[in-house]
Amino acid sequence: MKTDFTRAQVRALLLVASKPRGRSVQPYADLLETATKETTAVAELVRIKELAKGYLEDAAADRRHRESATLLYHVAVAAAFVHHAAVISGRPMRKQRQVYEQFAAAWEGRPLGQIFREAAARLAAADASE
Repeated sequence: MKTDFTRAQVRALLLVASKPRGRSVQPYADLLETATKETTAVAELVRIKELAKGYLEDAAADRRHRESATLLYHVAVAAAFVHHAAVISGRPMRKQRQVYEQFAAAWEGRPLGQIFREAAARLAAADASE
């Protein structure tokens, strides 16, 4: 899964995620909102992550939907890590640190930014202690 986004791409993802502009984008916004809540259970975050993977497969030719599905995937994984200390991705979390730092910077002061900032900080601390 490609995870190296430019700052402009990250901002575009935010617009897609935060302002539903029709039926095809609405599932992303609703699922992103659910994934960012501290009270969302790990099992639900796993379900959201799997939905995002399915959306990625379905959106192969549609860049906007592919990027939205990628964002949804990362939010679910980061939220499970931050809110529940759970690792729900097969990919090592330390490999996500740079992406999480990009997302955190792009969404400064927003709930998504806080989740990614906390995930990146925890990963940095773990790297420093090794």
